[in-house]
Amino acid sequence: MKPLVLVCAGLDPTGGAGLLADLEALAAAGARGWAVATALTAQGPRGARAMEPARPAMLLAQVDALLDGSRELPRAVKTGMLGSGANAAALAERLSRRPLARISLVVDPVLAASSGLPLLDASGARRALDALLARAALATPNWPELEALSGWSLGSEEEAVRAARELPARAVLVKGGHREGAPVDLLVRGRSVIRIRGRRRPGTARGTGCRLASATAGFLARGLDLEESVRRAKRLVERYLDSAARAAAG
Repeated sequence: MKPLVLVCAGLDPTGGAGLLADLEALAAAGARGWAVATALTAQGPRGARAMEPARPAMLLAQVDALLDGSRELPRAVKTGMLGSGANAAALAERLSRRPLARISLVVDPVLAASSGLPLLDASGARRALDALLARAALATPNWPELEALSGWSLGSEEEAVRAARELPARAVLVKGGHREGAPVDLLVRGRSVIRIRGRRRPGTARGTGCRLASATAGFLARGLDLEESVRRAKRLVERYLDSAARAAAG
C-alpha cells in the first residue's frame, strides 16, 4: 500500500494550488494523503479574492478525527497555507504530541497567493510559524518568504544561506524561482549547502511550491533521504511545468 501523508493546507477551488494540488503531487510521488482544510479561499481564473481561516478547534478536530481508530499512521506531515497564527500555534502543539511527534514534517511557509492576496500576516510570520518551524525536518520558503521570516533584505545566495541558518528548522530549501536567470534552489543543513539547479520554463503555473513540498513529503514517507526526496520532487514539478506549458500552447 502507498504510504500515507497528512496534509494541512487551504482549499483552492480551482485545484491549481492548496489541498487539491497537494493530493495530486502526492499521487505522482507514489504516496496518498489525508487532507485537512486550514482555510477556505475564493479563487478563480482571475486570481484569489478572499480567504477565511478555519477555527483552531475545527482544525484540530479534523486531525483528531482522522487519527481516532485508524489502523495506519501518516509517515510524513506537510503544512501549507495556515491562514492564521492561531492555527499555526495549535498545529505545532498537536504535532509535538504522540502519535505524530516523530513523523517527518515539511513546512511550506505560505504567506500570499500568487495574485498577491495575503494568506498570513507577513509582519508577524516568524512569530506565528516559529514553533512549527522548530518541529520541521524541512522548511521550503521562496525568496520573499525567507525575507519575511528573517526580516532581512536578501541580495545574494550567501545572505540567503545565512538567513536560512537562522530558522529553527533542521533543514531549509530556499527556492530560487523568484530570482532572475536559471533557478537555483539551496538546500541548507547546518554547514552543508547543496545547490540544485533547474531550467527556467516559459510561462507560469500556480501551485508549484505546494507541489514541491507535498512531493518531498511523499518521498520522505516512502523512506528516501532528504536530498533525494527534494531532487525527485523538483523533477516532478518540472514535469508539471512542462505539461502546463504544452497545455497553454494548445
